[in-house]
Amino acid sequence: MTPKKKIPLKEKISRELRREIVFGSLTPNEHLKEARLAQHFCCTRGPVREALNQLEQQGFVSLVPNQGATVREPSASEVEDFYNLLAILEGRAVQWATPKLTDADIGQLKNLNNELKEVLKSQETAAEDWIPLNMEFHRLFREKCGNSQMQWIAEEIRTRITRYRYISLMVTAFGDYAGDHDEIIKQISKKNAEKAGKAMEEHIQRARQILVQYLSRMPERNF
Repeated sequence: MTPKKKIPLKEKISRELRREIVFGSLTPNEHLKEARLAQHFCCTRGPVREALNQLEQQGFVSLVPNQGATVREPSASEVEDFYNLLAILEGRAVQWATPKLTDADIGQLKNLNNELKEVLKSQETAAEDWIPLNMEFHRLFREKCGNSQMQWIAEEIRTRITRYRYISLMVTAFGDYAGDHDEIIKQISKKNAEKAGKAMEEHIQRARQILVQYLSRMPERNF
């Protein structure tokens, strides 16, 4: 039996705060005091500060010099803008990549999606384990599509929507996303570039719709 990987304290703190932000236990613009968090997690301020820095990079909190961290307000308009752009870009990446993908590439996609399905069996770290595997799945199309500018543009958008990817995974049955991947792989295997690209667009639009609906139900928001 493989020994359980030890999770660094800063990561444990980051995960708990992230979940509390996503599900509303910590509310937008709420101030997060390092001293209080250190007391709560029974640690020094160092791991707390590292966790808050990580959460800032992921778009969950804002750090202001000499004032500490506050929870960022989520924005439905950001979701609409970024996901609509991403759907177009990654749909086209799949369409362009499909004729170029080898049997080995398709095998890699299947293996990645099988790993993602295995992640579904873990409730504790599902979102954290899903995201890097999912990024690798999507990245393959951008690397193979033949457009050298596609990679950095799509990666920039994905970096900016890290927060929303976590929310999307936490508020839905994300086994549906693995099913979307199966459909994409199916169309690629048939060398049907247009349908494969369309399947990717619909996959990303599913996440957009879930997020917009979730944010619209959150109380006291002025979207």
